[in-house]
Amino acid sequence: MLKFAEFADRAMEQDFRQHMLEAEAKGLRRNLLALAIFYLMAASLDFVYFSLETVLTVMMPLRGIVYVLIIATMLVPVKTKFVGLRYGLVLLTMTYIWAITSAGALLIHRGGQVGLTVSFFVMIVVLMNYLFLPTRVIYMIPWGVAASGLYIGLFMPASGATASQMSTATVMQSLANIFGAFTAYQLSTLRRMEFQRLRALQAEQARLKEANTELLRREAIIANQRDELAHKVSELEEAQQQLGETRNSLTQAEKLASLGRLVAGVAHELNTPIGIALTAITHLEDVVTSLDKAVAAGKLTRSQLTEHQGTLRDSAHLVHTNIGRAAELVQSFKRVAVDQASEERRDFLLGAYIDEVLQSLAPRLRGEPHRVLVECPTGIHMDSYPGALFQVLTNLIINALIHAFGPDRQGTMKITVRELPDDQVELRFQDDGKGVPASNMDRLFEPFFTTNRARGGSGLGLHIVFNLVTQSLQGVISVSSAEGRGTCFTLTLPRHLPREEVVALERAAG
Repeated sequence: MLKFAEFADRAMEQDFRQHMLEAEAKGLRRNLLALAIFYLMAASLDFVYFSLETVLTVMMPLRGIVYVLIIATMLVPVKTKFVGLRYGLVLLTMTYIWAITSAGALLIHRGGQVGLTVSFFVMIVVLMNYLFLPTRVIYMIPWGVAASGLYIGLFMPASGATASQMSTATVMQSLANIFGAFTAYQLSTLRRMEFQRLRALQAEQARLKEANTELLRREAIIANQRDELAHKVSELEEAQQQLGETRNSLTQAEKLASLGRLVAGVAHELNTPIGIALTAITHLEDVVTSLDKAVAAGKLTRSQLTEHQGTLRDSAHLVHTNIGRAAELVQSFKRVAVDQASEERRDFLLGAYIDEVLQSLAPRLRGEPHRVLVECPTGIHMDSYPGALFQVLTNLIINALIHAFGPDRQGTMKITVRELPDDQVELRFQDDGKGVPASNMDRLFEPFFTTNRARGGSGLGLHIVFNLVTQSLQGVISVSSAEGRGTCFTLTLPRHLPREEVVALERAAG
Protein backbone atom coordinates (compact mmCIF):
# COMPACT_ATOMS: atom_id res chain seq x y z
CA MET A 1 0.00 0.00 0.00
CA LEU A 2 1.37 3.41 -1.03
CA LYS A 3 1.07 6.62 0.95
CA PHE A 4 2.39 9.91 -0.47
CA ALA A 5 4.16 7.97 -3.25
CA GLU A 6 5.98 5.80 -0.69
CA PHE A 7 5.26 2.43 0.91
CA ALA A 8 3.25 2.72 4.11
CA ASP A 9 5.27 -0.22 5.42
CA ARG A 10 8.60 1.29 6.43
CA ALA A 11 10.42 -2.01 6.14
CA MET A 12 9.11 -2.35 2.59
CA GLU A 13 10.18 1.21 1.81
CA GLN A 14 13.68 0.57 3.12
CA ASP A 15 13.88 -2.61 1.10
CA PHE A 16 12.78 -0.69 -2.00
CA ARG A 17 15.37 2.04 -1.47
CA GLN A 18 18.09 -0.53 -1.02
CA HIS A 19 16.93 -2.25 -4.19
CA MET A 20 16.90 1.04 -6.15
CA LEU A 21 20.17 2.33 -4.69
CA GLU A 22 22.44 1.46 -7.59
CA ALA A 23 19.92 2.20 -10.36
CA GLU A 24 19.00 5.54 -8.76
CA ALA A 25 22.68 6.52 -8.44
CA LYS A 26 23.36 5.69 -12.10
CA GLY A 27 20.32 7.66 -13.24
CA LEU A 28 21.32 10.62 -11.10
CA ARG A 29 24.81 10.64 -12.59
CA ARG A 30 23.38 10.70 -16.11
CA ASN A 31 21.09 13.59 -15.17
CA LEU A 32 23.94 15.52 -13.55
CA LEU A 33 26.04 15.06 -16.66
CA ALA A 34 23.16 16.40 -18.76
CA LEU A 35 22.82 19.30 -16.33
CA ALA A 36 26.51 20.13 -16.69
CA ILE A 37 26.10 20.31 -20.47
CA PHE A 38 22.86 22.28 -20.27
CA TYR A 39 24.38 24.71 -17.82
CA LEU A 40 26.92 25.76 -20.46
CA MET A 41 24.05 27.40 -22.34
CA ALA A 42 23.10 29.46 -19.30
CA ALA A 43 26.74 30.40 -18.79
CA SER A 44 27.02 31.52 -22.42
CA LEU A 45 24.22 34.04 -21.86
CA ASP A 46 26.42 35.79 -19.32
CA PHE A 47 28.39 37.27 -22.20
CA VAL A 48 25.15 38.79 -23.51
CA TYR A 49 23.91 40.39 -20.31
CA PHE A 50 27.16 41.18 -18.47
CA SER A 51 30.44 42.84 -19.23
CA LEU A 52 33.47 40.71 -19.93
CA GLU A 53 35.03 41.78 -16.66
CA THR A 54 31.91 40.81 -14.69
CA VAL A 55 31.76 37.45 -16.45
CA LEU A 56 35.39 36.65 -15.72
CA THR A 57 35.55 37.95 -12.17
CA VAL A 58 32.05 37.21 -10.85
CA MET A 59 29.89 34.90 -12.95
CA MET A 60 32.46 32.31 -13.98
CA PRO A 61 33.62 31.63 -10.39
CA LEU A 62 29.99 31.43 -9.24
CA ARG A 63 29.05 29.04 -12.03
CA GLY A 64 32.21 27.04 -11.49
CA ILE A 65 30.95 26.15 -8.04
CA VAL A 66 28.01 24.40 -9.77
CA TYR A 67 30.41 22.05 -11.53
CA VAL A 68 32.23 21.42 -8.26
CA LEU A 69 28.92 20.42 -6.66
CA ILE A 70 28.01 18.24 -9.64
CA ILE A 71 31.34 16.42 -9.55
CA ALA A 72 31.13 16.00 -5.76
CA THR A 73 27.64 14.51 -6.05
CA MET A 74 28.71 12.12 -8.81
CA LEU A 75 31.65 10.92 -6.73
CA VAL A 76 29.53 9.94 -3.70
CA PRO A 77 29.92 6.13 -3.22
CA VAL A 78 26.92 3.95 -4.02
CA LYS A 79 26.37 2.72 -0.47
CA THR A 80 23.46 2.88 1.91
CA LYS A 81 25.27 5.02 4.46
CA PHE A 82 25.92 7.74 1.84
CA VAL A 83 22.31 8.05 0.62
CA GLY A 84 21.58 11.05 2.85
CA LEU A 85 24.75 12.78 1.68
CA ARG A 86 23.78 12.26 -1.96
CA TYR A 87 20.28 13.67 -1.41
CA GLY A 88 21.74 16.65 0.45
CA LEU A 89 24.23 17.45 -2.32
CA VAL A 90 21.49 17.21 -4.95
CA LEU A 91 19.28 19.66 -3.06
CA LEU A 92 22.26 21.94 -2.43
CA THR A 93 23.21 21.89 -6.10
CA MET A 94 19.67 22.66 -7.25
CA THR A 95 19.30 25.40 -4.64
CA TYR A 96 22.59 26.99 -5.66
CA ILE A 97 21.67 26.91 -9.36
CA TRP A 98 18.27 28.38 -8.56
CA ALA A 99 19.84 31.16 -6.48
CA ILE A 100 22.30 32.17 -9.23
CA THR A 101 19.62 31.96 -11.90
CA SER A 102 17.06 33.95 -9.88
CA ALA A 103 19.62 36.55 -8.87
CA GLY A 104 20.32 37.16 -12.55
CA ALA A 105 17.14 39.20 -12.79
CA LEU A 106 18.51 41.60 -10.14
CA LEU A 107 22.04 41.78 -11.50
CA ILE A 108 21.16 42.58 -15.08
CA HIS A 109 18.87 45.62 -14.37
CA ARG A 110 17.07 45.49 -17.73
CA GLY A 111 13.47 45.34 -16.55
CA GLY A 112 10.78 42.74 -16.39
CA GLN A 113 11.59 41.24 -19.77
CA VAL A 114 14.80 39.86 -18.34
CA GLY A 115 12.89 38.59 -15.30
CA LEU A 116 10.53 36.69 -17.60
CA THR A 117 13.48 35.23 -19.50
CA VAL A 118 15.09 34.17 -16.25
CA SER A 119 11.74 32.63 -15.27
CA PHE A 120 12.16 30.21 -18.15
CA PHE A 121 15.50 29.03 -16.76
CA VAL A 122 14.04 28.83 -13.25
CA MET A 123 11.27 26.65 -14.69
CA ILE A 124 13.91 24.36 -16.24
CA VAL A 125 15.65 24.11 -12.87
CA VAL A 126 12.33 23.21 -11.19
CA LEU A 127 11.63 20.50 -13.78
CA MET A 128 15.12 19.06 -13.42
CA ASN A 129 14.56 18.94 -9.66
CA TYR A 130 11.61 16.58 -10.18
CA LEU A 131 13.49 14.34 -12.58
CA PHE A 132 16.69 13.98 -10.55
CA LEU A 133 15.20 11.90 -7.71
CA PRO A 134 11.68 10.84 -8.78
CA THR A 135 11.52 8.11 -6.15
CA ARG A 136 11.73 10.78 -3.42
CA VAL A 137 8.95 12.99 -4.73
CA ILE A 138 8.00 13.92 -1.16
CA TYR A 139 11.18 16.04 -1.04
CA MET A 140 10.99 17.38 -4.58
CA ILE A 141 7.50 18.90 -4.42
CA PRO A 142 8.17 21.30 -1.49
CA TRP A 143 11.45 22.38 -3.05
CA GLY A 144 9.90 23.02 -6.46
CA VAL A 145 6.96 24.98 -5.06
CA ALA A 146 9.24 27.01 -2.80
CA ALA A 147 11.67 27.77 -5.63
CA SER A 148 8.90 28.97 -7.96
CA GLY A 149 7.12 30.93 -5.23
CA LEU A 150 10.24 32.73 -4.05
CA TYR A 151 11.24 33.70 -7.55
CA ILE A 152 7.80 35.07 -8.46
CA GLY A 153 7.12 36.67 -5.11
CA LEU A 154 10.59 38.05 -4.36
CA PHE A 155 12.93 38.30 -7.33
CA MET A 156 10.52 39.32 -10.07
CA PRO A 157 9.02 42.31 -8.14
CA ALA A 158 12.53 43.39 -7.19
CA SER A 159 13.60 43.25 -10.86
CA GLY A 160 10.72 45.52 -11.90
CA ALA A 161 8.53 42.93 -13.63
CA THR A 162 5.01 44.00 -14.61
CA ALA A 163 1.84 42.33 -13.35
CA SER A 164 1.28 40.75 -16.77
CA GLN A 165 4.79 39.34 -16.82
CA MET A 166 4.38 38.01 -13.30
CA SER A 167 1.09 36.36 -14.31
CA THR A 168 2.82 34.73 -17.25
CA ALA A 169 5.65 33.56 -15.02
CA THR A 170 3.12 32.23 -12.50
CA VAL A 171 1.48 30.13 -15.22
CA MET A 172 4.88 28.87 -16.38
CA GLN A 173 6.00 27.96 -12.89
CA SER A 174 2.65 26.35 -12.01
CA LEU A 175 2.72 24.21 -15.13
CA ALA A 176 6.31 23.23 -14.39
CA ASN A 177 5.42 22.16 -10.86
CA ILE A 178 2.23 20.37 -11.88
CA PHE A 179 3.90 18.53 -14.75
CA GLY A 180 7.03 17.79 -12.76
CA ALA A 181 5.18 16.63 -9.65
CA PHE A 182 2.78 14.48 -11.68
CA THR A 183 5.62 12.91 -13.66
CA ALA A 184 7.71 12.29 -10.55
CA TYR A 185 4.70 10.86 -8.72
CA GLN A 186 3.89 8.54 -11.59
CA LEU A 187 7.50 7.39 -11.87
CA SER A 188 7.73 6.89 -8.12
CA THR A 189 4.48 4.91 -8.03
CA LEU A 190 5.38 2.89 -11.12
CA ARG A 191 8.78 1.89 -9.77
CA ARG A 192 7.32 0.85 -6.44
CA MET A 193 4.59 -1.17 -8.13
CA GLU A 194 7.23 -2.87 -10.26
CA PHE A 195 9.18 -3.55 -7.09
CA GLN A 196 6.08 -5.09 -5.49
CA ARG A 197 5.56 -7.32 -8.50
CA LEU A 198 9.23 -8.28 -8.45
CA ARG A 199 9.05 -9.23 -4.78
CA ALA A 200 5.83 -11.17 -5.36
CA LEU A 201 7.45 -12.97 -8.28
CA GLN A 202 10.54 -13.76 -6.23
CA ALA A 203 8.38 -15.04 -3.38
CA GLU A 204 6.41 -17.22 -5.79
CA GLN A 205 9.61 -18.51 -7.35
CA ALA A 206 10.96 -19.35 -3.90
CA ARG A 207 7.70 -21.11 -3.02
CA LEU A 208 7.74 -23.05 -6.28
CA LYS A 209 11.38 -23.98 -5.75
CA GLU A 210 10.61 -25.21 -2.25
CA ALA A 211 7.57 -27.11 -3.51
CA ASN A 212 9.62 -28.61 -6.33
CA THR A 213 12.33 -29.67 -3.89
CA GLU A 214 9.71 -31.26 -1.65
CA LEU A 215 8.12 -32.95 -4.66
CA LEU A 216 11.47 -34.35 -5.78
CA ARG A 217 12.12 -35.61 -2.26
CA ARG A 218 8.76 -37.32 -2.10
CA GLU A 219 9.19 -38.72 -5.60
CA ALA A 220 12.45 -40.26 -4.42
CA ILE A 221 10.63 -41.77 -1.44
CA ILE A 222 7.90 -43.10 -3.72
CA ALA A 223 10.52 -44.53 -6.08
CA ASN A 224 12.20 -46.33 -3.18
CA GLN A 225 8.86 -47.64 -1.97
CA ARG A 226 8.03 -48.75 -5.52
CA ASP A 227 11.31 -50.66 -5.73
CA GLU A 228 10.64 -52.26 -2.36
CA LEU A 229 7.13 -53.11 -3.48
CA ALA A 230 8.45 -54.69 -6.68
CA HIS A 231 10.77 -56.83 -4.57
CA LYS A 232 7.89 -57.90 -2.36
CA VAL A 233 5.78 -58.67 -5.44
CA SER A 234 8.59 -60.85 -6.73
CA GLU A 235 8.65 -62.73 -3.42
CA LEU A 236 4.87 -63.05 -3.56
CA GLU A 237 4.98 -64.44 -7.08
CA GLU A 238 7.62 -66.95 -6.02
CA ALA A 239 5.52 -67.97 -3.02
CA GLN A 240 2.45 -68.27 -5.25
CA GLN A 241 4.39 -70.38 -7.71
CA GLN A 242 5.53 -72.72 -4.95
CA LEU A 243 2.00 -72.89 -3.61
CA GLY A 244 0.63 -73.65 -7.06
CA GLU A 245 3.15 -76.41 -7.62
CA THR A 246 2.37 -77.91 -4.23
CA ARG A 247 -1.39 -77.67 -4.83
CA ASN A 248 -1.05 -79.37 -8.23
CA SER A 249 0.93 -82.21 -6.68
CA LEU A 250 -1.67 -82.42 -3.96
CA THR A 251 -4.53 -82.57 -6.47
CA GLN A 252 -2.88 -85.37 -8.48
CA ALA A 253 -1.86 -87.42 -5.44
CA GLU A 254 -5.08 -87.35 -3.47
CA LYS A 255 -8.77 -87.50 -4.06
CA LEU A 256 -11.17 -84.65 -3.54
CA ALA A 257 -11.86 -85.51 0.08
CA SER A 258 -8.16 -85.58 0.91
CA LEU A 259 -7.67 -82.23 -0.81
CA GLY A 260 -10.55 -80.78 1.18
CA ARG A 261 -9.01 -81.94 4.45
CA LEU A 262 -5.59 -80.56 3.58
CA VAL A 263 -6.94 -77.25 2.35
CA ALA A 264 -9.09 -76.96 5.46
CA GLY A 265 -6.01 -77.57 7.58
CA VAL A 266 -3.68 -75.09 5.92
CA ALA A 267 -5.80 -72.71 3.87
CA HIS A 268 -6.76 -70.49 6.78
CA GLU A 269 -3.06 -70.25 7.66
CA LEU A 270 -1.67 -69.90 4.14
CA ASN A 271 -4.45 -68.22 2.20
CA THR A 272 -4.91 -65.59 4.88
CA PRO A 273 -1.53 -63.88 4.26
CA ILE A 274 -1.66 -64.70 0.55
CA GLY A 275 -5.20 -63.36 0.23
CA ILE A 276 -4.40 -60.23 2.21
CA ALA A 277 -1.18 -59.66 0.26
CA LEU A 278 -2.95 -60.17 -3.07
CA THR A 279 -5.63 -57.74 -2.02
CA ALA A 280 -3.00 -55.17 -1.00
CA ILE A 281 -0.95 -55.69 -4.18
CA THR A 282 -4.03 -55.29 -6.38
CA HIS A 283 -4.85 -52.01 -4.70
CA LEU A 284 -1.23 -50.85 -4.71
CA GLU A 285 -0.95 -51.42 -8.46
CA ASP A 286 -3.92 -49.11 -8.94
CA VAL A 287 -2.43 -46.54 -6.55
CA VAL A 288 1.00 -46.59 -8.23
CA THR A 289 -0.57 -46.28 -11.70
CA SER A 290 -2.71 -43.37 -10.53
CA LEU A 291 0.29 -41.75 -8.85
CA ASP A 292 2.47 -42.12 -11.96
CA LYS A 293 -0.21 -40.49 -14.10
CA ALA A 294 -0.66 -37.62 -11.65
CA VAL A 295 3.11 -36.99 -11.45
CA ALA A 296 3.51 -37.17 -15.24
CA ALA A 297 0.62 -34.75 -15.75
CA GLY A 298 1.92 -32.38 -13.06
CA LYS A 299 -1.44 -32.49 -11.30
CA LEU A 300 -0.32 -34.16 -8.11
CA THR A 301 -1.65 -32.23 -5.12
CA ARG A 302 -0.16 -32.32 -1.65
CA SER A 303 -3.29 -33.98 -0.23
CA GLN A 304 -3.27 -36.68 -2.95
CA LEU A 305 0.41 -37.33 -2.39
CA THR A 306 -0.09 -37.64 1.37
CA GLU A 307 -2.98 -40.06 0.87
CA HIS A 308 -1.01 -42.21 -1.59
CA GLN A 309 2.01 -42.24 0.69
CA GLY A 310 -0.12 -43.48 3.56
CA THR A 311 -1.57 -46.21 1.37
CA LEU A 312 1.86 -47.26 0.09
CA ARG A 313 3.36 -47.31 3.56
CA ASP A 314 0.50 -49.26 5.18
CA SER A 315 0.14 -51.72 2.33
CA ALA A 316 3.90 -52.28 1.93
CA HIS A 317 4.09 -53.15 5.63
CA LEU A 318 1.09 -55.44 5.22
CA VAL A 319 2.64 -57.15 2.18
CA HIS A 320 6.01 -57.51 3.91
CA THR A 321 4.47 -59.12 6.99
CA ASN A 322 2.23 -61.51 5.09
CA ILE A 323 4.84 -62.47 2.47
CA GLY A 324 7.19 -63.45 5.26
CA ARG A 325 4.45 -65.52 6.85
CA ALA A 326 3.55 -67.08 3.49
CA ALA A 327 7.17 -68.01 2.77
CA GLU A 328 7.44 -69.71 6.14
CA LEU A 329 4.21 -71.60 5.54
CA VAL A 330 5.27 -72.73 2.06
CA GLN A 331 8.51 -74.13 3.44
CA SER A 332 6.64 -76.06 6.11
CA PHE A 333 3.64 -76.92 3.93
CA LYS A 334 4.50 -80.60 3.61
CA ARG A 335 4.71 -80.93 7.37
CA VAL A 336 1.25 -79.44 7.88
CA ALA A 337 -1.74 -81.75 7.43
CA VAL A 338 -4.43 -80.13 9.52
CA ASP A 339 -5.07 -76.91 11.39
CA GLN A 340 -2.66 -76.22 14.24
CA ALA A 341 -5.48 -76.00 16.72
CA SER A 342 -3.40 -75.89 19.87
CA GLU A 343 -1.45 -72.88 18.61
CA GLU A 344 -4.31 -70.87 17.16
CA ARG A 345 -7.12 -71.17 19.65
CA ARG A 346 -7.64 -68.22 21.98
CA ASP A 347 -10.27 -66.01 23.60
CA PHE A 348 -11.28 -62.87 21.69
CA LEU A 349 -14.06 -60.28 21.37
CA LEU A 350 -16.02 -61.00 18.23
CA GLY A 351 -16.98 -57.38 17.43
CA ALA A 352 -13.44 -56.07 17.87
CA TYR A 353 -12.04 -58.91 15.79
CA ILE A 354 -14.45 -58.20 12.92
CA ASP A 355 -13.22 -54.60 12.98
CA GLU A 356 -9.63 -55.87 12.78
CA VAL A 357 -10.51 -57.96 9.75
CA LEU A 358 -12.04 -54.98 7.98
CA GLN A 359 -9.06 -52.82 8.91
CA SER A 360 -6.67 -55.35 7.37
CA LEU A 361 -8.76 -55.27 4.19
CA ALA A 362 -8.80 -51.48 4.08
CA PRO A 363 -6.27 -51.22 1.19
CA ARG A 364 -8.50 -53.47 -0.92
CA LEU A 365 -11.79 -51.88 0.09
CA ARG A 366 -10.50 -48.33 -0.32
CA GLY A 367 -10.46 -48.71 -4.07
CA GLU A 368 -14.05 -49.99 -4.24
CA PRO A 369 -17.28 -47.97 -4.22
CA HIS A 370 -19.00 -50.49 -1.98
CA ARG A 371 -19.81 -50.19 1.74
CA VAL A 372 -19.35 -52.72 4.52
CA LEU A 373 -21.71 -52.36 7.48
CA VAL A 374 -21.37 -54.19 10.80
CA GLU A 375 -24.01 -54.81 13.44
CA CYS A 376 -22.55 -56.70 16.36
CA PRO A 377 -23.50 -56.46 20.04
CA THR A 378 -20.63 -55.56 22.32
CA GLY A 379 -19.22 -58.04 24.80
CA ILE A 380 -19.56 -61.25 22.77
CA HIS A 381 -16.55 -63.39 23.74
CA MET A 382 -15.49 -66.40 21.72
CA ASP A 383 -13.04 -69.16 22.57
CA SER A 384 -12.23 -70.37 19.08
CA TYR A 385 -9.83 -69.96 16.16
CA PRO A 386 -9.61 -66.31 15.11
CA GLY A 387 -7.36 -67.24 12.18
CA ALA A 388 -10.07 -69.43 10.72
CA LEU A 389 -12.73 -66.77 11.28
CA PHE A 390 -10.43 -64.20 9.68
CA GLN A 391 -10.15 -66.33 6.54
CA VAL A 392 -13.89 -66.97 6.42
CA LEU A 393 -14.79 -63.28 6.56
CA THR A 394 -12.03 -62.35 4.10
CA ASN A 395 -13.15 -64.95 1.57
CA LEU A 396 -16.79 -63.93 1.87
CA ILE A 397 -15.95 -60.25 1.34
CA ILE A 398 -13.61 -60.91 -1.59
CA ASN A 399 -16.14 -63.32 -3.10
CA ALA A 400 -18.81 -60.60 -2.94
CA LEU A 401 -16.48 -58.01 -4.48
CA ILE A 402 -15.70 -60.32 -7.39
CA HIS A 403 -19.09 -61.86 -8.05
CA ALA A 404 -21.89 -59.84 -6.47
CA PHE A 405 -21.63 -56.40 -8.04
CA GLY A 406 -21.46 -55.15 -11.58
CA PRO A 407 -18.78 -52.69 -12.74
CA ASP A 408 -21.07 -49.65 -12.42
CA ARG A 409 -22.93 -50.75 -9.31
CA GLN A 410 -22.40 -49.37 -5.80
CA GLY A 411 -23.33 -52.11 -3.38
CA THR A 412 -23.57 -52.81 0.32
CA MET A 413 -22.22 -55.74 2.32
CA LYS A 414 -23.60 -56.24 5.81
CA ILE A 415 -22.26 -58.38 8.64
CA THR A 416 -24.88 -59.04 11.31
CA VAL A 417 -24.17 -60.89 14.56
CA ARG A 418 -26.67 -62.08 17.17
CA GLU A 419 -26.44 -64.37 20.15
CA LEU A 420 -28.30 -67.70 20.09
CA PRO A 421 -29.27 -70.09 22.87
CA ASP A 422 -26.98 -72.98 23.84
CA ASP A 423 -23.84 -70.79 23.83
CA GLN A 424 -23.97 -70.20 20.10
CA VAL A 425 -23.71 -67.16 17.87
CA GLU A 426 -25.12 -66.45 14.45
CA LEU A 427 -23.00 -64.51 11.94
CA ARG A 428 -24.80 -63.44 8.80
CA PHE A 429 -23.00 -62.03 5.76
CA GLN A 430 -25.36 -60.48 3.23
CA ASP A 431 -24.92 -58.45 0.05
CA ASP A 432 -27.43 -56.67 -2.16
CA GLY A 433 -25.76 -57.75 -5.39
CA LYS A 434 -27.00 -59.64 -8.41
CA GLY A 435 -27.47 -62.95 -6.61
CA VAL A 436 -26.65 -66.54 -7.63
CA PRO A 437 -28.54 -68.44 -10.34
CA ALA A 438 -30.57 -71.33 -9.00
CA SER A 439 -28.62 -73.75 -11.19
CA ASN A 440 -25.39 -72.90 -9.33
CA MET A 441 -26.68 -72.98 -5.76
CA ASP A 442 -25.86 -76.66 -5.17
CA ARG A 443 -22.28 -76.20 -6.42
CA LEU A 444 -21.24 -73.10 -4.46
CA PHE A 445 -19.11 -75.02 -1.96
CA GLU A 446 -17.55 -77.41 -4.45
CA PRO A 447 -13.78 -77.02 -4.88
CA PHE A 448 -12.57 -75.41 -8.11
CA PHE A 449 -16.07 -74.32 -9.10
CA THR A 450 -16.07 -70.71 -10.31
CA THR A 451 -18.02 -68.59 -12.76
CA ASN A 452 -15.33 -65.93 -12.99
CA ARG A 453 -12.04 -67.68 -13.67
CA ALA A 454 -11.09 -64.91 -16.12
CA ARG A 455 -10.76 -62.47 -13.20
CA GLY A 456 -8.57 -64.81 -11.19
CA GLY A 457 -11.20 -66.91 -9.46
CA SER A 458 -9.75 -70.25 -8.27
CA GLY A 459 -12.98 -71.92 -7.23
CA LEU A 460 -11.57 -72.64 -3.77
CA GLY A 461 -12.78 -69.56 -1.87
CA LEU A 462 -16.20 -70.79 -0.72
CA HIS A 463 -14.95 -74.36 -0.46
CA ILE A 464 -12.36 -73.13 2.02
CA VAL A 465 -15.06 -71.20 3.87
CA PHE A 466 -17.19 -74.35 4.13
CA ASN A 467 -14.31 -76.47 5.45
CA LEU A 468 -13.18 -73.83 7.95
CA VAL A 469 -16.70 -73.33 9.31
CA THR A 470 -17.58 -77.00 9.56
CA GLN A 471 -14.19 -78.32 10.74
CA SER A 472 -12.03 -75.70 12.48
CA LEU A 473 -14.91 -73.64 13.86
CA GLN A 474 -17.23 -76.67 14.37
CA GLY A 475 -20.18 -74.73 13.00
CA VAL A 476 -22.80 -74.83 10.28
CA ILE A 477 -23.05 -72.70 7.15
CA SER A 478 -25.99 -72.18 4.84
CA VAL A 479 -26.65 -69.93 1.87
CA SER A 480 -29.74 -68.37 0.34
CA SER A 481 -29.93 -66.28 -2.80
CA ALA A 482 -32.20 -65.04 -5.53
CA GLU A 483 -31.15 -63.37 -8.77
CA GLY A 484 -31.33 -59.60 -8.46
CA ARG A 485 -31.89 -59.70 -4.68
CA GLY A 486 -28.43 -60.55 -3.33
CA THR A 487 -26.92 -63.45 -1.42
CA CYS A 488 -26.88 -64.29 2.29
CA PHE A 489 -24.46 -66.66 4.07
CA THR A 490 -25.55 -67.70 7.57
CA LEU A 491 -22.95 -69.12 9.94
CA THR A 492 -23.95 -70.74 13.23
CA LEU A 493 -20.90 -71.09 15.45
CA PRO A 494 -20.25 -72.24 19.02
CA ARG A 495 -18.93 -69.41 21.17
CA HIS A 496 -16.69 -71.85 23.06
CA LEU A 497 -15.35 -74.86 21.23
CA PRO A 498 -15.87 -78.08 23.18
CA ARG A 499 -12.66 -79.44 24.63
CA GLU A 500 -13.51 -82.88 23.31
CA GLU A 501 -13.53 -81.57 19.75
CA VAL A 502 -10.21 -79.86 20.25
CA VAL A 503 -8.63 -83.04 21.47
CA ALA A 504 -10.06 -84.93 18.49
CA LEU A 505 -8.67 -82.39 16.08
CA GLU A 506 -5.25 -82.46 17.71
CA ARG A 507 -5.22 -86.25 17.45
CA ALA A 508 -6.21 -86.08 13.80
CA ALA A 509 -3.39 -83.62 13.18
CA GLY A 510 -0.88 -85.93 14.85
